[in-house]
Amino acid sequence: MKDFELQFALTYPKFTKRLLEKVGPLTQQEITVCMYIKMNIPNEKIQKNLGVSQSTLANVRSSIRKKFELNRSQSLTNSIICL
Repeated sequence: MKDFELQFALTYPKFTKRLLEKVGPLTQQEITVCMYIKMNIPNEKIQKNLGVSQSTLANVRSSIRKKFELNRSQSLTNSIICL
């Protein structure tokens, strides 16, 4: 996990700062999910890498959507990729 975070930080050095500036405080798990989404990793692979169930990942994504203040028609993925 730490290797992933280090590689991500080298590839996207300002992402986490911009993310937190846009949405405010996030849990470490929410930040990690955002990192995976930024890299366009499919949900199934995110679940496997984090060792969480489909419903847990759905709950985390829902929490992130609320913090982004997105409605159902707005894309979480696009919001994250654009950061």
